[in-house]
Amino acid sequence: MEDDAPVIYGLEFQARALTAQTAETDAIRFLVGTQSLKFDNQIHIIDFDDENNIINKNVLLHQAGEIWHIGASPADKAVLTTCYNKTSDSRVVSCAAVWRMPSDWETGSHESPDDTAHNPQILELLCHLDNSAHGNAACVLWEPMGDGKRVISLADNHALLWDLQESSTQAT
Repeated sequence: MEDDAPVIYGLEFQARALTAQTAETDAIRFLVGTQSLKFDNQIHIIDFDDENNIINKNVLLHQAGEIWHIGASPADKAVLTTCYNKTSDSRVVSCAAVWRMPSDWETGSHESPDDTAHNPQILELLCHLDNSAHGNAACVLWEPMGDGKRVISLADNHALLWDLQESSTQAT
């Protein structure tokens, strides 16, 4: 067996959020969320081609704030959740939301490696998960064997179950 050289991918900003995209069955794909106080944060979509030992990437803007947790829907490869910090009235607020990737984000996967970093696309907000009555959002997990309609969020001492409506624009 031949040993392949390690594959390394560098980020422009610090990152603490990583998840595998399990709804994608045709590729080895990961999502990485960045943390920056001064610049728009990003979600890097990283595809690993194990036959050729190379990485293809796309970059999406996450303008809502610093990403502390990211979760990919087990049913829809275009949907994800983030827990993020934003500043409001000079204080930090922890939030959670459900997002949809732009419908044409995959068309850029064969561009040169630096093209998407200079022209990133923006995520579409599907709904906020309003944890404010229960504390700061720390993590959002998808129902693992579900159809992508339910998530659970952790906020301080609470676990909140959310039912995402058919349109995914409302969580109850």
